[in-house]
Amino acid sequence: MPDINSFSRCNSDEVKLLTEAIDCFNGAAFRFEKYYQDLEKRVRELDIELKEKNKALQRNLKEKEDVKNHLHNILESLSTGVIVLDLQGRINIFNRTAEEITGFISKKIVGRGYDDIFSMNYFLNSRLNFAGLKGFDENADMETEIYGKGNKLIHIRLSISPVKNARGGKIGIVLMLQDITKIKRLEEQASRNDRLAAMGEMAVKIAHEIRNPLGSIELFASMLKKDLEEFGDLNALAGYISSGVKSINNIISNLLLFIRPQQQASFRVIDIREIIDDSLFFSSHLTKSVNGIEVVRNFYPDPLMVRGDSELLKQVLLNLILNAFQAMTDGGTLTISTTKMNGRPRGHNFAELRFADTGAGISRGDLLRVFDPFFTTKNTGTGLGLAIVHNLTKIHGGTVDIISSEGKGTECILTFPLWEDGENN
Repeated sequence: MPDINSFSRCNSDEVKLLTEAIDCFNGAAFRFEKYYQDLEKRVRELDIELKEKNKALQRNLKEKEDVKNHLHNILESLSTGVIVLDLQGRINIFNRTAEEITGFISKKIVGRGYDDIFSMNYFLNSRLNFAGLKGFDENADMETEIYGKGNKLIHIRLSISPVKNARGGKIGIVLMLQDITKIKRLEEQASRNDRLAAMGEMAVKIAHEIRNPLGSIELFASMLKKDLEEFGDLNALAGYISSGVKSINNIISNLLLFIRPQQQASFRVIDIREIIDDSLFFSSHLTKSVNGIEVVRNFYPDPLMVRGDSELLKQVLLNLILNAFQAMTDGGTLTISTTKMNGRPRGHNFAELRFADTGAGISRGDLLRVFDPFFTTKNTGTGLGLAIVHNLTKIHGGTVDIISSEGKGTECILTFPLWEDGENN
C-alpha cells in the first residue's frame, strides 16, 4: 500500500511547480501586456509623427507644384519664344510664343528630336542643326529669318544659351526667339523717311529750276504752232514740243505733290468707305481693259470716319488699285478689306485698309526700294506712285506697309487714325 505522506509530498511538489508556472505565465503575460501597451503607445506616436510628416510632405509638394505652375505661367506669358533641348537633342519645353512664331504645336513636338522638326536651313542663312547648337558653350545672339505661321517671313532675334547645373556642367540648350519684324519695319520706315527727306530737298530745287525755262518753252511752242498752222508737218512738230512740255510739267507736278503734299491738303471728316467706292468707280474702266479681274469688297459694317483730304486720299487709293491691276496682266482678284484696329499704345483707334492682289508679286530686293522716288520695274512710269502714296499717307497721320513675295501676290496695308466723336474737326 502506497505511503500517504509520500503521495502528499508528491502532490505538493506538483502544485508548487504548477503555481510557479502560473506565476511565470502571469508575469510573462503582464510583461507582454506592458510591451503591447508600450508598442501601442509608440505606434500612436509614430502615427501622429507620420501624419505630421505627410502633412509637411503635402505642403512641400503643393509649394513645389505652385512654384512649377507659377514658372509655367511665366514661361507661357513671355513675349519671347522659348525652346529647351536636352543633350540628346529632344525638345523638352516649347512655350506658347514659340508656337505662335513657328506655327508648330507644342503637344506634337515635345519629346521629339530637334533635327526631326527643324531643318538645317529653317533659320535662314544660319544652317543650325543640333550638332551646331551643341557646340555653343557660351551665350550667342544673332539675327535671322524664318518662314513662320502662315508661311510669312518673320525677322527673328535668336539667342542660344547652354543650360548648366549647379556644378557648371552642361545639361541642355535653350533657344529664345524674339519676333523683331515690327522693329525691322520701323527701322525701314525711319530709313525711308530719311532718304525721302533728303531726296525731297534736292528734287524741289531741281523742279523749280526746270519749271522756269519750261514756261518759256511752252510759250514759244504755242507761238510756233500758231504761226505754222498752214505747214502740216512743222505744225505737228510744234505740237509734239508742246505735248512734251505738258508731260514734263505733269511729272514735275507729281514730284511737287510727292515733296509738299500738305500744301494742297484740305481736311474734313469723311467715311473711308466713300473714298474707296469713289476710287473704284474712277478705276472701273481699267477692269474692262484687263480680262478676268475681279474686285472683292470686304468692308467693316460700321462707318470708319477719318479726318483727311478726300482728293489726296483718292490719289493714294487709285495708285494702289492701278498697281494691283497692272500686276495682274492675266487676270486675278483684288480684295479690298477694311477693319477697325484697337489697343494701340496711345489708345487711339485706327482704320486699317488692305489691298491684296493675286498678281506677280515683288522680289525681296525690289521690296526694299518700292517707296524710293523714281524706282520702277515697269517699262513706263515715273516711279513716283508709291512715293506719293507714302507721303500722302504720312500727312494723314497714317502708315503704309507692303507684304509681298515673288509669284505670290502683294498686300498693301494702310492705317489711318479714326476721328472719334468729340474731337475737333
